[in-house]
Amino acid sequence: MSGSNFPNGFANGVTIRGVPVDVPNPGQVFWVNNSTVLAKGGIGGSNGNDGSYRQPFSTLDYAIGKCTASRGDVIYIMPGHAETVSSASFITCDVIGVTIIGLGSGSLRPTFTWSATASTIVVSAADVSFVNCRFVANILNVVTGFSVSGNGFEMHNCECRDSSAILTFILFVTLDDGADRAKFTGNNFTGIGVTNDSFISMAGTHDDIVVKDNYMAYSAIQTATVALITSATACTNFICAGNSFATISAAGKWIGLTGTGNTGVVKYNDFLSDADQTAAEHKAGGDVTGCMFYENYFSSGVDFLALSSSTIGYTDEDVT
Repeated sequence: MSGSNFPNGFANGVTIRGVPVDVPNPGQVFWVNNSTVLAKGGIGGSNGNDGSYRQPFSTLDYAIGKCTASRGDVIYIMPGHAETVSSASFITCDVIGVTIIGLGSGSLRPTFTWSATASTIVVSAADVSFVNCRFVANILNVVTGFSVSGNGFEMHNCECRDSSAILTFILFVTLDDGADRAKFTGNNFTGIGVTNDSFISMAGTHDDIVVKDNYMAYSAIQTATVALITSATACTNFICAGNSFATISAAGKWIGLTGTGNTGVVKYNDFLSDADQTAAEHKAGGDVTGCMFYENYFSSGVDFLALSSSTIGYTDEDVT
């Protein structure tokens, strides 16, 4: 056990301060913190440190570079940590199987702020996960927040938001062609800019994309060509369930899977609009050609509430 005063481990487990310690991951654990609030007995974050709890690294990208592929390494980011994503590939997740976990709640969660239009976090390795982090656009029209080409990308309990109506993400996550098995659960995606496009854009053929229990909302004007989740090519085994989608525009779309060869289910979602949409506009806002579409609720403006029928894609009877 590298870095431990007990190289033979604890055959019967260990309890620290009355709490049993269970470490389920087989890999190395690294810590990142550049805030002024330090661990008890710890020192300030620096990439010259050893990356331990009391000697954390100062940047996520450096910590990723210390990981070993496919070992199941975990990077914990301490509360109050903040980084500015200032250039293309500013952070590159290029090590397979790394899990990045932010600690803290609310505004204390680790925060990554985009400060250049072309700045990105690149995920080129497979099976990379982000948990409990905040992602903020603070520049006009960030082209793509995350560019993902690795399979098995996951994002859980994270927050994505714009700083203002003009400091926005155009695209938040772009899944490159062939990036399969991506999962998004329990996230909060809110856009307040007039240039918002998609939170999840699938730029090619994909398989096993799961979007569950998220909140996705635009509070500015959308056009008929914009969708919160979009794909123009085949997306097979797609699961979209338990989400709440919201838009202010009658023309805006929630889901746009417009390619051929789609399969999967879109179920148990809430589709909300401040505009008084007609049944036809609701149908246009959920284009999921080829997928099973059932038990999705729609409401808007004044007094419209409907339940879709169980069917493949949309027909004229889907919303009544």
